[in-house]
Amino acid sequence: FPISTIKAQTEALYKALKKPFQAKIPGLLVIDTPGHESFTNLRARGSGLCDIAILVIDIMHGLEPQTIESIHLLKSRKTPFIIALNKIDRCYKWEAHPELPIRQSLSQQPEEAKTDFETKLKDIVTALTVDVGLNA
Repeated sequence: FPISTIKAQTEALYKALKKPFQAKIPGLLVIDTPGHESFTNLRARGSGLCDIAILVIDIMHGLEPQTIESIHLLKSRKTPFIIALNKIDRCYKWEAHPELPIRQSLSQQPEEAKTDFETKLKDIVTALTVDVGLNA
């Protein structure tokens, strides 16, 4: 991604943090490894190419075997990683607010959507702690 895109996409975050935008990177290279279980070798190679990884977990499915495998690969290579949840818009009665940062969007959700999101989030955090041994 060009740095201008990164700056535009993180503008609300920097405002919330009350910090000026600072970037010491030329951009980001995204390597999207398939989640299907048959792509183990590709995930192994991808985990060895990166300086940092963003591991995306489908909130509706939680931890799947290939997610746990990816975490073990990243941990074994001492690759720092961030976990992101996607498909949160599929939570029960979720109302889309694409212009808002996630925290604001979550605060504007009906109670049913907040409860569904929080339940699924807790389930994933518990699985990361119990099944994978992360201090989540």
